[in-house]
Amino acid sequence: MFKFLLVLAISLNLAIQPFALGSKDSIKETSQAEVATDKAMVLKTAAIKGPTGLGMIHLFENPPLLAQNASVKTEALASADAMAAKMLSGEVDIALLPVNMAAKLYNSGLDYRLLAVVGNGMFKILSADPSIKAVGDLKGKELYIAGQGATPDFLLRSILPAYGIKPEQDIKLVYSMAAPEIAASLIAGRVRHAVLPEPFATMALLGNTEIRVAMDLSKLWEAYSGQNDYPVSVVVIKSSIIADRPKAVIGFMDAYKASIDAVLANPIEAGQLAEKHDLGLKADIAAKAIPECAFTFIKAPEAKKSIEALLSIFLKAAPVSVGGKLPDEGFYVQLQN
Repeated sequence: MFKFLLVLAISLNLAIQPFALGSKDSIKETSQAEVATDKAMVLKTAAIKGPTGLGMIHLFENPPLLAQNASVKTEALASADAMAAKMLSGEVDIALLPVNMAAKLYNSGLDYRLLAVVGNGMFKILSADPSIKAVGDLKGKELYIAGQGATPDFLLRSILPAYGIKPEQDIKLVYSMAAPEIAASLIAGRVRHAVLPEPFATMALLGNTEIRVAMDLSKLWEAYSGQNDYPVSVVVIKSSIIADRPKAVIGFMDAYKASIDAVLANPIEAGQLAEKHDLGLKADIAAKAIPECAFTFIKAPEAKKSIEALLSIFLKAAPVSVGGKLPDEGFYVQLQN
């Protein structure tokens, strides 16, 4: 009953966001000595369907063999709620998820720690009005956002007052549609201004030539906060695996980074693999969106400053969205190669 209530509480407050793995070159063979000393372990790795898992698509295609007799098994889950349930039950060892969700689960007592940031901001403010060129131009407009309490919502609510716009008074923020519906409505001309992540921003741009990128939310955040970007997607792992199989964890990180490099080098192949492995993305749209998806690989210690800057916005706006506090030092994994 306790786990059920915890799943429900977390699910009601998750900031669900849209945005990640290894090519054949990243596969590492185990030595006979390692096989002899380490019992075989399968690292069950899960990503949320959509752009979040796209950077790790080569791990879906070619699951790597790692040091210390470890291997990888991948799974694409339908929603953030499904991911939370799997983590609460301990069914996944490694998870790819939004950064505030990772912080919330850690602060709720789940012993999953952060390995790396694998996706930065990829939200665009789109408009069919050519006069919309700056934040101030949004005053008096109706702006559609996918997900109340999600990253773009909190960022905008922080940024808008700096430009003299009071949320709810000077601008109407609308949360009635999910990202695919907003994209379709932009294409059909039913919506004129919206905030969308990739690949839905690319979908809207391709579907209606009147739609344009008016502003990049990453650039607005940089001007507002002084941070180069904001993290969106992170990869976390059970603490027990770090202690038991540190070399396997390092190998997994290497394979993940190799996948991101391969995705960026060959978006067409990555798009085809995304459709093949049922990430909920069409091959052609995924391929065109990949250059705009801001995939990255920043190890936890180096990412801490940008993570805390973003989570501080969540903490101020809705403390429950990150578990009521910033994660402590134990959240950030530091491995020795």
